[in-house]
Amino acid sequence: MVRLLHQIWPKPFFSTATMSFLGRVLSLVAAYAVRSEWSILRCQLLTVYKAHLEEQDCRPAPILVHLLISGEDHRFFHHAGFDLRAICRAIYRHVFWGIQEGASTIEQQTVRILTGRYEKTIERKVREILLATLVAEVIPKKFLPSIYLEIAYFGWRMNNFRQACKRLKLHPDGMSLEDAAAVVARLKYPEPRIAPLKRRSQIQHRKVHLMKLYRSHLKQGVYKPLEETVDENENVQFLRIAKSAHEPLYAAELPACRS
Repeated sequence: MVRLLHQIWPKPFFSTATMSFLGRVLSLVAAYAVRSEWSILRCQLLTVYKAHLEEQDCRPAPILVHLLISGEDHRFFHHAGFDLRAICRAIYRHVFWGIQEGASTIEQQTVRILTGRYEKTIERKVREILLATLVAEVIPKKFLPSIYLEIAYFGWRMNNFRQACKRLKLHPDGMSLEDAAAVVARLKYPEPRIAPLKRRSQIQHRKVHLMKLYRSHLKQGVYKPLEETVDENENVQFLRIAKSAHEPLYAAELPACRS
């Protein structure tokens, strides 16, 4: 399907600039279409962003962030919250081959976790995409993968990254490539309390696949946007500006977000 679209439309149709423009258009639509949901989600994003800045003892190491991008959203730095290529591919494979395939970006998955909306309906998916285009207004894009890992579900008693490290007996800063790939593999295949052989096999195969993707993407320079030096002062300043821009709602909504 993606190849067909490339033949029908000129190559720039899927360019970063085009995706950025479409994202901007959708974000303007979202500001009105899902404004009530956004007011709540915005508060939740500010809360997890603030926690990310304050709790530095259990941040995911860069290798985990790289593996996440490779496995879940390798065009992360080339879209504005939704990946049109992935959406077209998923629709094609579902319609013509009956294959269920995910097309969610890291922004969409973050929205899904914070809203708690998992129903499989077109309406929910559209609203999720609209909300995803607004996420970067609160959290700088380069920091989102790490924050997503911090709040993601990895399995039984692994409702976030800290719990996953504790249950798997891994140190956040001392993971090998294999250990990190095994952790990220559990995003797709959450580990139950007693994992059956099939689930253990799924995690193992996913781990190997992620390691292969990582080595390939490393050579391709997929992670280069993450190599820029992180200035914590600028990070804190971004949070202050984002918070102050929405202060009237933030003060009222923050207690609800924490409950």
